[in-house]
Amino acid sequence: MHPVDMNAFHNAYAPYAEIKFVVLNRDYTETIASHMNWDGGAEGHSRIISGFMIILSRFFTSHLVDSVTGTKLWTLLCLESIFAKKNYQTKAESNEARRRVIHDMANFLGWPIKDCPHCFDNWRESSKVPAQLLGPGNMNILFDHMSALEGDWPPKRSDDVLPEQQCGLLTKMNYPSLGNAPTG
Repeated sequence: MHPVDMNAFHNAYAPYAEIKFVVLNRDYTETIASHMNWDGGAEGHSRIISGFMIILSRFFTSHLVDSVTGTKLWTLLCLESIFAKKNYQTKAESNEARRRVIHDMANFLGWPIKDCPHCFDNWRESSKVPAQLLGPGNMNILFDHMSALEGDWPPKRSDDVLPEQQCGLLTKMNYPSLGNAPTG
């Protein structure tokens, strides 16, 4: 069995335990930049990560419900959507998005308590800028890898309707500092 054979994992454990997955979608460039020296460098690390993303996406898109219980097997959370520095004008707006995420996760996981007013009290958003860490050459390679993943990642569910569940991969358009901004 391959260490990431999700089908084998699910088939082995589903008869004995309730399995649920929370699929976290993180900014791809931040993911690679966080360990850019692994796997021989940023390009190699990106190839490995994109391979895992394809494996995961294929499993999740073919397993919307648990084959044993018939309940929702997984849900998506777009991490970027709860970052205050990128998405919200006020603390109240970011707090509301985070409240929605906690409530939805608690419902999905079957937790009795749906609110957690202090869950993000010690949350610290990264101040790293992936484009600066990786440089233009690596960023262009990552954009090529992201383009190859388009349509495969992140996996989608029609019943994940929160704004915090609507995400995709970033494109060059998101990085005007690299001279890739749209013109005119």
